[in-house]
Amino acid sequence: MSAPVDSSRVPLGERLAWTPAQAAQVYSLDYRGLLHAIDAGDVDTFRPPNRDGMPGRLKVSKAAMDRWIKGMEE
Repeated sequence: MSAPVDSSRVPLGERLAWTPAQAAQVYSLDYRGLLHAIDAGDVDTFRPPNRDGMPGRLKVSKAAMDRWIKGMEE
């Protein structure tokens, strides 16, 4: 089984939201650490609807990541 292919034309660093794996890649973070922060409620996530109107993949917004990182720096 292969990894899902990203068909978006927008460069990864310029997007407003990512999957947790993409967010970890953009911010050079440990993926498991980011998942732990999401599970603990430290990072806000959302599930935009897919084509069928059902909740889609878990996403993390750029604003939520910036807030979380700023909070860790303080």
